[in-house]
Amino acid sequence: MRGMYSPLRLSAVLVTLFLLLFPGEALFAENNVDLPALIGLTLQEAHQSLGVPVEVYTLRGAEPEQDDVVFYYTNHLYLFWYENRVWQVRADRRFSGQFFTLSMGTTRQQAIEAMGRPVLEFPDSLVFHVEERGYPIQARLYFDEEGLADVYCFRGDL
Repeated sequence: MRGMYSPLRLSAVLVTLFLLLFPGEALFAENNVDLPALIGLTLQEAHQSLGVPVEVYTLRGAEPEQDDVVFYYTNHLYLFWYENRVWQVRADRRFSGQFFTLSMGTTRQQAIEAMGRPVLEFPDSLVFHVEERGYPIQARLYFDEEGLADVYCFRGDL
C-alpha cells in the first residue's frame, strides 16, 4: 500500500534514529582490522566499536529472506545484519587499512602466500576458511587488474 513502511525499511529508520540519539566513541583502529572479530557483533557492540555509520540502507536479495540491512562507515567498511547480529563484513577498494596482513592492491599470489590454500578458486576471486567459532568464518577476496579490490568476510553457514 502506498505510503506504508515495509518492516525492513522501518527497522533501518529506527536503527538510524537510535544511533543518532545515542552516539558512541569510535574505538576501531582503521589501520589494522580484524574482520572476523566483527562477525557476530550486536548493535550495541558495533556502535561501541565503530561509532555511528554514515549511511544505513537495505540491500534487496533475490528472495525476501536474503534482504540485508547494511551499515556503511567512512573508512569504507560495511556491516551486514541478520537477526540483530553482524553476519558479513565488507571492505571495498577504497579501504586503506590492512586485514589478514593484506591490503588493497595485493596480488592473488601474495594473498595465497599470506592466507594459505584457498577452499575455492574462481577467475575473479578466492575463498578462504579463516576460523571456526561454532560456525565457519570465511573470506572471499575479489581481484581485478590492479590486484585485491574487494573483501567479504562472512559466516559460512548462513
